[in-house]
Amino acid sequence: MIMKLKGIYAGRPALFQLALLLGFVLAGSLLSGVITLIFDPTGTNMQEPGMLRFAQAVSAICVFLAPAVIVALLCSREPAEYLSVKPFPDIKAALLTFAGVLLLSPAITLTGVLNKGIELPPFMEQFEEEIERLMALFLSDTGVMAILLNLLVIAVIAAITEEFFFRGVLQRIVEKSIKNHHVVIWSVALIFSIIHMQFSGLIPRLLLGAYLGYLLYWSKNIWVPVLAHFCNNALSVIGMANSDLKENSYISGEVPESEMLSFVIVTIITFILFCYSTNRLRERFRHV
Repeated sequence: MIMKLKGIYAGRPALFQLALLLGFVLAGSLLSGVITLIFDPTGTNMQEPGMLRFAQAVSAICVFLAPAVIVALLCSREPAEYLSVKPFPDIKAALLTFAGVLLLSPAITLTGVLNKGIELPPFMEQFEEEIERLMALFLSDTGVMAILLNLLVIAVIAAITEEFFFRGVLQRIVEKSIKNHHVVIWSVALIFSIIHMQFSGLIPRLLLGAYLGYLLYWSKNIWVPVLAHFCNNALSVIGMANSDLKENSYISGEVPESEMLSFVIVTIITFILFCYSTNRLRERFRHV
């Protein structure tokens, strides 16, 4: 049965494939809600970190990963190739990818500071406050097991599911109708940023999404942006779990005006190093 379905929509236009993807996202959202409801019929456990982790993991798999895999199966006779699934990058490429994420972090933080300066409508501010409350609850338990579970949900599962969806499938669909790869990458990055529904972080997430898109474009290997996404989220989880790191303005993003000049200088230096490491990474992918 699966073999008969493989690639049946391979020749269909991008708009059809996009509608197909959105249809499976809607179905996945409903399935995710049903599964969560089965385990928490009253919704009272949603105020507990464990249930939040479970709901987040189920949602990521049902809404992002499952639709991505199904659409790849229906829209290509080579689903793995469609998703750019190749062997995991070698150690040097992996280290350069990690270095890129680390060196880009100050620039992302700086754009976050600028983003927070944009005044939001009252209803958006309330929505942001609720998301921040849930995230604080999510990360409230700082025990070793809780940190490992947070890394599993926020770093491992989120990186795999979101990259397979946004870079693996959505970027592939968009490039069917738009030939300029820069427009494709930034368009998908914008959707990636908006869909997280945290507008105080819209610009930094756009920057990160674009970097992840270029990583796939350069490497043609989905595991490269997955690794970068994992490193970014893992650093955030570890930073929030450690009380000393959590209070560090460079990590928290709450940079006071007195430190802004030094932070800008650090950002410029690290961004130059980021460009250097990224060029090294691109050269490595060219020879693979």
